Amino acid sequence: MFRTLNEITSNGFCMGCGLCTGLVPDVGMDETEDGMMIAVAKRALTGAEHSLITRLCPGVSLTAPVRDSDDPVWGTPLRVAEGWSGDPDERFRASAGGVMTAINRYLLESGRADFILQVRAGGKDAMSSEPVFIRDPADLLDGSQSRYAPCAPLTALHAALDTGERFAVSLKPCDIAGVENLRREDSRVSRQVVFTQAMFCGTVPSRDSSNELFRRRGIDPDTDTPLSFRWRGNGCPGPTVAEMPDGRTVTATYNELWNDNPWTTSFRCKICPDAVGLHTDLATGDFWENAEPLGESPGENGIIAHTPLAREILQACEAEGRLVLRDIPIDDLNKTQPHHQRLRQSWAARVAGANVAGAPMPDFRNLSAAVGQVSTDAQAATFQGALERARKAAITGCQPFDDWGSGGT
Repeated sequence: MFRTLNEITSNGFCMGCGLCTGLVPDVGMDETEDGMMIAVAKRALTGAEHSLITRLCPGVSLTAPVRDSDDPVWGTPLRVAEGWSGDPDERFRASAGGVMTAINRYLLESGRADFILQVRAGGKDAMSSEPVFIRDPADLLDGSQSRYAPCAPLTALHAALDTGERFAVSLKPCDIAGVENLRREDSRVSRQVVFTQAMFCGTVPSRDSSNELFRRRGIDPDTDTPLSFRWRGNGCPGPTVAEMPDGRTVTATYNELWNDNPWTTSFRCKICPDAVGLHTDLATGDFWENAEPLGESPGENGIIAHTPLAREILQACEAEGRLVLRDIPIDDLNKTQPHHQRLRQSWAARVAGANVAGAPMPDFRNLSAAVGQVSTDAQAATFQGALERARKAAITGCQPFDDWGSGGT
């Protein structure tokens, strides 16, 4: 088991969520050389402080609400649907179908939440993101496009709780897991966090991944930094667009961005047991056959409601025309998110490989239902791939992003 913050960071299990910065004074977030966020203690921590961090860190402590009766990959399927925003502009400008934006708009306009905790463009440059409290529904679209960049959104969680107001959290699955971990020890979470939703997460790429897109075009992003940058949106998936200081526009297609551009991500992302948001009220993501867009579409989301609250909110949004929904069989999520299906089926073998290579075992519970869907030989191949990778390179560094279902991890 993990016992200290240093064990989390030195073994590559820090996801950069920022939860620990609100737990212990003098813990902050730094950016690594390869462009990831990592927790750093500015002083020697006490044993009690280390224990608090390791107990609540979602990178090493995860207990999902998965029961034997649930779907082994997707958890509690109270409602499964394909859908999109009923507002054509919202649907177009968002990164997929605008479902998360439409729900957040409903929560604010109905008075069910005083603000939304999410991220949007901001920080040191156009490729950075920062956590924000959105109170005005008109501001939601500014944060609607996907942000494929490191960010530490839970650095703002304690400040959100300090307001005493009700708010929804609209982030990545691992961020929601951090919120749920804190719920066990801070009663304000249950009183104030009125709804949680997350996108199906394709890992957090390093900043260097986006920088490489510019280098491929002969641009040094360190000295020629864009004024604005969108990874996708304004269509589904929409183009990647950067506006440069001299008036140039740099563009790329989504397929080039993901398939031709080399991506790197954290080690913890490579072994993630819950990139589909099992902890959330509602999770949603792209709805492309075999996870591959074949050109542009108006925008569609796959949606799963895990809780009665999420089901009720979907019904309310549908009744008011905020969402257009079509119920679908849960296997449609496997068809459109096959990489997530494979990761849920193989994460335990990856964690075991890292452990044999020297990393402590994380405290992951109630997450293994999907493991039984994969043959022993496939699990062994995945274990061996994780073991070899961990032995070849320091797992604190970024890892190449490749097929989660391959034996080589």
